[in-house]
Amino acid sequence: MYQLIQWSSDQQKYQLSEEFYLIKADKEEWGIYSSVYYNSEYNGFFKEDVYDFHLQRDPFWIYKGEQRIGGVVIAPNVLYLLFFIPPFHEEFQVVTLLKKALLRWSDPSKPIIVYEILQDHVDFFARAGFWPDEYRCKWMQRPTEMYALNWDEDLIALEPQLVAENGDAKKLVNTQDIEHFFYQCNMGSIDAIRRKQESADCYKDMISSYAYQTNELTLAASTLVYDRQSNRLVGACLVSWEGYFPAIYNIGVLQEYRGRGLATNMLKKALTMLKPHYPILRLYVMQGNSAESVYYNLGFKPGLLEVQRFHLTTK
Repeated sequence: MYQLIQWSSDQQKYQLSEEFYLIKADKEEWGIYSSVYYNSEYNGFFKEDVYDFHLQRDPFWIYKGEQRIGGVVIAPNVLYLLFFIPPFHEEFQVVTLLKKALLRWSDPSKPIIVYEILQDHVDFFARAGFWPDEYRCKWMQRPTEMYALNWDEDLIALEPQLVAENGDAKKLVNTQDIEHFFYQCNMGSIDAIRRKQESADCYKDMISSYAYQTNELTLAASTLVYDRQSNRLVGACLVSWEGYFPAIYNIGVLQEYRGRGLATNMLKKALTMLKPHYPILRLYVMQGNSAESVYYNLGFKPGLLEVQRFHLTTK
């Protein structure tokens, strides 16, 4: 009779049932399999990640008897990058066993989250009792390109600046103004409602984190747009890092300044500044976001639609 043992970072094998078990994998070999089997369309979008997933956690092989049938990254309170190897077709049974393991290993005071579930796995997790977020998202990307930029005379476009604080700490200059700006931009928007980011405090962590996800090149590709007369911040585009390539961290334009091409101009500036250094620029967008049309019109190509997170209650 099998028994699911408690989690330990040193444990090499976990028996999930009489037939199924997990074995800790070599990251490099596991990355090759994940590159092929996680989802060919998704992995084709992130070509530079093939064979190299920069995993912070240990991955596991999933076995049925002597046969390797898949792989997953799993730890207390978290699961992601689940894949199966053909011709295996008992996916739902495995998801159910992984759910039991998560419930056994996880801290009940913290949420249990499965990240970035692609469409071919959504039904398995939903049937197993995981609750999806209320929204779907997708990555978009396009090649960087040189543009001639023209700003309206009543606007001033500046580069964001970082300032050092105590020790190694750093933050954006005018942090509070930028936090308040993004709060104003997103009030009542589909993103804010679905992500439950409807208070000003939600944007403090986002902006403070940005200082550690950018560098000299991505700062130069970022833009803060001010009204020349009032000196009011009316548009912002922050560029950061996502894996090997730059990505839009956040972008917004105040309601009364929309329709003037500010978002398009800020994206064109990012594409122009990054062109000598990087071949592509990426962004992550929620399905139904009105800005999606701006991205399409500027030539951004969408990847697969995904459920960003599934949640599992411990109750």
